[in-house]
Amino acid sequence: MASLSERDLLHARGLLHLHKGEKQLPSGMHLQNEPRSTGVDIAMTVLSLATVAASRATRNTGWIEQYRSEMQKALSAFDAALAIDAEYAPAHHGRAQALRYLGDQEQALGAARTAAALEPENADYRRLAATLLERSDANVGQVAAPADNRPQAPRPVTATPRPQTRRPQPNIPLIPLQPDGSPLTWDDIILPERTKRTLRQIQKVIESPEQARRLGVEPPSGLLLYGPPGTGKTTIAKILASQASCSFFAASPADVFSKWIGEGEKAVSNLFTQARAAAPSIVFLDEIDALVPNRSGGVSQPSDKIVNQFLHEIDGLSGNQGVFVVGATNRPELLDDAVIRGGRLSLKIEIPAPDMVSRLSILALHTRGVLLSPDVDIEQLAAETDGYSGADLRALVNDAGLEALVRITDEGGAECLTTEDFEHAKRAIQPEVAPGR
Repeated sequence: MASLSERDLLHARGLLHLHKGEKQLPSGMHLQNEPRSTGVDIAMTVLSLATVAASRATRNTGWIEQYRSEMQKALSAFDAALAIDAEYAPAHHGRAQALRYLGDQEQALGAARTAAALEPENADYRRLAATLLERSDANVGQVAAPADNRPQAPRPVTATPRPQTRRPQPNIPLIPLQPDGSPLTWDDIILPERTKRTLRQIQKVIESPEQARRLGVEPPSGLLLYGPPGTGKTTIAKILASQASCSFFAASPADVFSKWIGEGEKAVSNLFTQARAAAPSIVFLDEIDALVPNRSGGVSQPSDKIVNQFLHEIDGLSGNQGVFVVGATNRPELLDDAVIRGGRLSLKIEIPAPDMVSRLSILALHTRGVLLSPDVDIEQLAAETDGYSGADLRALVNDAGLEALVRITDEGGAECLTTEDFEHAKRAIQPEVAPGR
């Protein structure tokens, strides 16, 4: 039987090809980290059909061919790792991701279920399996696909009955956890001290609204987090829910908007109905600028009715006591003015890109417990990563680790991350924010 290190090497190579494939995609089609919309899943399903055909018609197929080639290489590497150890959950999880990108939702669901069954304590594995199952239920009913079969060609997309409105569910496993499984706290994230103190004040008001009133504080209805992408706005919302012992409900534009008249308003109503039933709860509205955009000024649009429904719910006209709304956006100027007036999302907190001190703290946090070569200067690395968000810095450490894993296996040497590994990673990862902003 092959050694464990060979299995891990194959898994690492699969991840590298997976990341390379993702870099070929338009940013809106990435499926990593957080659950994504049903619309994105549909886009993946038809990629080898409508998208490929349209791109070929315009002679713009280069990115598609490169993307599919990398995903196929990733799939082959994960399969090879499973040939060594059929119960290696990370390879099943990686295989599910590659299959999902290639449009084979049934096989992806089988692989994701296998990973979740092998490591039921892993929230990422459970989340991917649940997302794929929901997508499968909405389109083709229950699917039972064996996890160890090679994928078949994607099936043509056919018309399906009108789906039921997707109803967001309380998702406690989405609360971020540390590697040891313990909940994250405010001490585990890097934010300006004033910002962190404001968030803790909001937490206390959510926990004890009556005490806040006795002290002359009127509990707010909601909070707007704004700032560049990758700065941790979603994580902050989840930590707020965790620390305030609240149920957590999340909605994105794809959860709400529908081609069916009236379905969007119904989805909003369902969201708040479930949140009230599980109070105290936090409703997290990701990309709120798309959910509650500026209304069209006299020109009736279907989205205007959804905006009105959100405002109705936030106003408390349906009795949503015990529900706190957190919105997140990269473009606050696109929001409808009514949503940020007093009594709605009147609290606004900017989550900026990290400065030099914050980048140093973030890198120190993500390299804690990581074997580093003596030539690695974290302070110098922080200075060279101006414009990198917290998510960028986490990805930088991760990619450096993958580079090191392949280098050590191929070339030997000390088992640690070197400056050269970080240089390779920096070339692959570009900052979310222009340096100096």
